[in-house]
Amino acid sequence: MKRFQVKVCGNNNVENFTALTQLEPDYVGFIFYPKSARFVKDETIFSIFPNAEKVGVFVNESIENILQKVKHYKLDVVQLHGDEDAIFCEELINAKHQHLLTDDDFLDFKIWKAIGIKSEEDFKQLTTYQQVVDSFVFDTKSVDYGGTGRKFDWQLLTNYQLSTPFLLSGGIQLEDAFLLKNFQHPRCIGFDINSGFEVEPGIKKIEEVKQFIDTIDGRIEQN
Repeated sequence: MKRFQVKVCGNNNVENFTALTQLEPDYVGFIFYPKSARFVKDETIFSIFPNAEKVGVFVNESIENILQKVKHYKLDVVQLHGDEDAIFCEELINAKHQHLLTDDDFLDFKIWKAIGIKSEEDFKQLTTYQQVVDSFVFDTKSVDYGGTGRKFDWQLLTNYQLSTPFLLSGGIQLEDAFLLKNFQHPRCIGFDINSGFEVEPGIKKIEEVKQFIDTIDGRIEQN
């Protein structure tokens, strides 16, 4: 059976994140958007080594600041969650390559582009991104750039026919685990969980995250 990856996003509490790392999700996400309730303020959280890839989530940030944080925090993935177009992504790739050639301490990183979904029209913009992103993150459309805690209609994903892989996001909760374990779309590589697993913004329900990961990985079977 296909194995899906799990990203746990919105971590900003050191003690809670320490417990989360023991679950070994595939990705952990840190939000660098100051207007978010999950904005990372305590930088000591980056002293904790997660056995996972680190994703920095940015909203309409400058390329210079993105690259600075990639280097400083050793990010593996840059997730663009704002209005960034394909030209911006291409410029980010070019800047990355320049740093890789000139800076021995600079790290390579993948680029994910979050796309808000409300109707099938939202898929029409994606062809321009095909050559400049590694994955999409399909989230519920919002004027606040995500964080709604609401699902979009997952049936709309039948309209997605491109080859670029994607993660499904937006309002996922523990009760969705068994459904998602058997999710049928050839380009879906995993799930991005956040507010549906929180005690409060930035603090996760560790046991529920564990149950979700265990279910996705097949360690918990449906009764």
